Amino acid sequence: MTTRKRSQINPRMKCPLILFFLMNFLFASSGMSQNQQFPDSGNNLKFNKEFIISGFTDARDVLVSPVKWHKSQWFGFTAFAASSVILYTQDENIRDFLQRNQTTATGEISKYGLEPWGSGLYLIPLVGGMYIYGTAGHNPKTETAALLTGKAMVITGGFTLLFKVVAGRHRPDQDVPADPTLWEGPFNDFKYVSYPSGHTALAFSAATVLSSYYHEKTWVAITSYSLATLVGISRIYDDKHWASDVLGGAVLGFAIGKLVYHNFQKKSNFTFAPYLDGRYQGLSVQYQVK
Repeated sequence: MTTRKRSQINPRMKCPLILFFLMNFLFASSGMSQNQQFPDSGNNLKFNKEFIISGFTDARDVLVSPVKWHKSQWFGFTAFAASSVILYTQDENIRDFLQRNQTTATGEISKYGLEPWGSGLYLIPLVGGMYIYGTAGHNPKTETAALLTGKAMVITGGFTLLFKVVAGRHRPDQDVPADPTLWEGPFNDFKYVSYPSGHTALAFSAATVLSSYYHEKTWVAITSYSLATLVGISRIYDDKHWASDVLGGAVLGFAIGKLVYHNFQKKSNFTFAPYLDGRYQGLSVQYQVK
């Protein structure tokens, strides 16, 4: 019988709980519940200077919005923190289970059917195609959906990279034996970037924006979230991430996707129209109160 020796953790590796709480910070920063929906205001986006600036302001809002937390956000923070810690204790068991149940067919599905969505190989052309179709076909709704999704993906990618270099977590396939407790800490070695899962974060950010924007189409939410979930599972199956990495990525992508959509809807509540009554002319501004 072989005895598996666990690695000793030095002080600079003890940062998983800090990262979990940082992820919770972003989760609650969206200030949105999954079931919250907004009416379609009819306002649309264009790829211009204003849109580019909105990307920076949305990224800023990811950091500052938690100061507006309410009791529901604090409850969500606590619940997710507890779930994260519990899953962290089961990382090794989940990884071992999936590695014991590998098959050629599921391996091919994961490699060619799921992983490319998280890497952007399929997702970026899809969003780009939506944008081309929207602009060339004079379909502003599709154009707006593509721009919102693309913006959420870019912001998510930036925050994912930040968390990765702060965490410095080892991937399961980087050590023999694999050890989920190895964290190098902030900016220590850039080859250890397991937490959070970037593939999962990207997939969930796109799924969240699309399902929110097309909230009247139930099949969009079912399809997009199912695919994003499968992308996350494939990362554990391929031995590239721990289960807690995937949860962290899912929460990050969801939170940023909701915030990007929420900010778009807040701006869309304003309606501008020229005003002319024979004697006066100007611009009328209306604000829709929810």
